Amino acid sequence: MVENMDNNDTNESAGKRQKTVANFLASALDMEDRISNSVYRDYMDEKYWPKNLKPEIFKNIQDYLNILIEDTDKHRKTILGLMQKYGDDKQSE
Repeated sequence: MVENMDNNDTNESAGKRQKTVANFLASALDMEDRISNSVYRDYMDEKYWPKNLKPEIFKNIQDYLNILIEDTDKHRKTILGLMQKYGDDKQSE
């Protein structure tokens, strides 16, 4: 997936915003949150699936989606740790 830096909490475009470690990490965190919420968590709801989907198949899908959600949560924690460690005032030169 190709992503740009336009998806963070500021209103500046990626080209105008100073490229900092914190900005890159904020963008990565935003991507993880969007993937987890808009893909994995939404599809845990049966309403997004065909009505004739067998319950055991849906349960199997949910089990796999849970693995992806857990992995995404681990990614989020890792990125937050990096933000804490290498945020704006802690950048290397």
